[in-house]
Amino acid sequence: MGLDVIILAGGFAKRLRPISDVMPKPLLHINGVPLLNHVLEKILEIDYNRIIISTNKKFEGSFRYWMKTLETVYEKIKIFLSVEPSQSEEEKFGAVGGLSYTIKLFNVDNSGHDLLVILGDNLFDFDLKGFVSYGARLNRIVIGAYNVKDPDVAKKYGVIEVDENRRVTSFLEKPEKPSSTLISVGIYYVPNRFIQKIDEFLGLQKYRDAVGKFFEWLSKNTEVYAYEFTGYWADIGTPESYLEANRWASERNLGRRWQWP
Repeated sequence: MGLDVIILAGGFAKRLRPISDVMPKPLLHINGVPLLNHVLEKILEIDYNRIIISTNKKFEGSFRYWMKTLETVYEKIKIFLSVEPSQSEEEKFGAVGGLSYTIKLFNVDNSGHDLLVILGDNLFDFDLKGFVSYGARLNRIVIGAYNVKDPDVAKKYGVIEVDENRRVTSFLEKPEKPSSTLISVGIYYVPNRFIQKIDEFLGLQKYRDAVGKFFEWLSKNTEVYAYEFTGYWADIGTPESYLEANRWASERNLGRRWQWP
């Protein structure tokens, strides 16, 4: 069957300006190396066919340079770049639109490969092997979940409720009063047979930039499951969360294995 990995890295990170005006958020340094290096380290532990970075025209050069630096560590890494033509926030396709664009550009939907989607602005120490195995075994859409244990934190994200079989019974994006503290962390397993659902959702002409809204809609239209991760997770969305993630990684010297010019 095979597995393609798409990392969504096409945003313009308004909350991190002015630094994000010149550097895409997934390439901001965490303990001395780009955030994407830490994400990549986890992806390389699983069996995959291709890794595809979805970004925009404005930051194409930054990502191509980043890919060049990987050659100092890996000789034969299957990593590709998908570049949508947008140069600004107003022109961007949105996360779901960019995902659809990348799927078509690399013919993922007709390849027979399942899909692992990861948001490129997360730092985590999760083991992805169990998650991928679970999704492949079920042959169902699976949402990576994490218990933040705080309703005030949970309401900033997609909040999930599950039954005893881990089936998602409720998914609400950024609810004012969350019914649980289990949230989506931007890691998704999509079997090939469900990939067409992305364009079906885009056909509704809503929420092109909200991956959470897509999975909220999916949970109401098909069986979706959750896989609860344990360990460390941080959403690099604000200067405060960026500094906190950098502190956590630096304490553990996570950048030690990478060479960075």
